[in-house]
Amino acid sequence: MNRRFKKATPRRYVLTGLLALAVAAAPVAVAQRPLSNGVNANSENGPSFEVASIKPSRPDSNDLDWDDLPGRVSIRGYNLRQLIRVAYGLKSDEQVLGGPKLVDGERFDIVAKADDAETAKMQKMSGADWVKERNRMLQSLLADRFRLRVTAGERSMGVYSLVIAKSGVKFKASAPGEQRHDLSGHNNHLTATGVLMSQFADYLTRLSEISDRVVVDRTGLTGDYDFTLEWSRDRRDGTSQGSQYPGLFTALEEQLGLKLDPEKAPVEVVIIDSAMEPARD
Repeated sequence: MNRRFKKATPRRYVLTGLLALAVAAAPVAVAQRPLSNGVNANSENGPSFEVASIKPSRPDSNDLDWDDLPGRVSIRGYNLRQLIRVAYGLKSDEQVLGGPKLVDGERFDIVAKADDAETAKMQKMSGADWVKERNRMLQSLLADRFRLRVTAGERSMGVYSLVIAKSGVKFKASAPGEQRHDLSGHNNHLTATGVLMSQFADYLTRLSEISDRVVVDRTGLTGDYDFTLEWSRDRRDGTSQGSQYPGLFTALEEQLGLKLDPEKAPVEVVIIDSAMEPARD
């Protein structure tokens, strides 16, 4: 599985997450508040794609794939809860609460394209800014085609705090003037170059060992860093399964001098008020 974060380049994400099936049937106690990333839930005047195709994914395929450039996005195998998580800039599917059964049901393949003027505008933006613009366009698409209505808020949830272990940090800051920013993982091997700890926390949130909790950066480290990490799948107790590498929790401490501490903390969430099956293309 590869994940890359690069400045002002095409992005390709292959992501997974644990679905919050039980939440849909239970009352949701949430303090309503705007999201810190500037997202305005249910904005009526945001940017939108000029054309979009939405089709059901092949039932015999379990692939999840996301490709985009400024002004264009191609998505395969995402259900509505996962689409909402991306559109609202959240880290985990656990932050998308409630909704009818269809939210966790059928998966969709989506291809959407902005008009030439919007595409040209996005091409002049920084990587972070055009991704925010794309997310606003995805929100408009979900509101139009899925009749999605949501409420933004905050809820106390279980998280993992990424902190520095007693042994101290075991990796170094990137060389001065280093322009490369890359975070790529494959088969439980991670190579990071010029990476922020907040980006690393987001990466950890996506891993199967972590995916029922959001990982929050509390290291206090503010620079760009280079490191590698190798681990094996575990049961969150650091025990590996016949691998030469330890489990993730142990590997973090032994190789990087970092720990994941479980705690409760306020987490930004989006509550699904209503949603409908989209019209078929």
